[in-house]
Amino acid sequence: MWPYKLNLTLKHFDFSRVGGGGYGAFWNSVRMSFYTALIGTAITFLAAYVIEKLKPFKSLRNAAYFFSMIPVALPGMVIGLAYIFFFNPLEWKFGQFVLPNPFNFLYNTMAILVLSNIVHFYTVSFMTATTALKQLDNEFELISESLGVPFYRTFWKVTVPLSLPALLEMAMYYFVNAMVTVSAVIFLYSPRLKLASMAIVNMDDAGDTAAGAAMSVLVILTSVGVRLLYDLATNGIARRASLWRKR
Repeated sequence: MWPYKLNLTLKHFDFSRVGGGGYGAFWNSVRMSFYTALIGTAITFLAAYVIEKLKPFKSLRNAAYFFSMIPVALPGMVIGLAYIFFFNPLEWKFGQFVLPNPFNFLYNTMAILVLSNIVHFYTVSFMTATTALKQLDNEFELISESLGVPFYRTFWKVTVPLSLPALLEMAMYYFVNAMVTVSAVIFLYSPRLKLASMAIVNMDDAGDTAAGAAMSVLVILTSVGVRLLYDLATNGIARRASLWRKR
């Protein structure tokens, strides 16, 4: 009977008597956030590396940088509605030819949720990556090129280790925001793939405020736990990654 009874109890963490998906929805959110952090960090850092470090095709790099800035100006609702229209099982007609939507296989899947989150939170992570790459000396690539070392080896052996603090920060940012987001995924999740943030909204609408608050506590504790893991992982990594500046 919250907020009329404020005595401490754990019974509201039993979601079997309320709607919203319960612990299944919570673990779906954890999985979605983990995939978003892993895939989003890799894609964002590779894109930032191509734009910042690879010098040919300057006009294409400028266009890619411009498109990387666009998501920060798009509300999540716009992204969610756009994905509904784009990935729907529509048919494209070209005269007498009918072509089914080749991207429809992503509809109502975890993949479309992960993709929408990556696009939604891309710009901030992209700026983090570009800032980290700009701090690295360009002589790394020049020396590698003069020695005949492939650029991908320099990227894996030098750039990634030196940018590890930024990579972990990007992953943490993606994970936490994917756990709590509502605006985009509210249009894309399916009844078979419920999420914790959607469960909170649905339970609150149904009058199960206490259960919704309990689910909110789980989401917050998970986000705090990931933040603590980030702090532990970066303890000393940033110092070791910046030793080259003192030599």
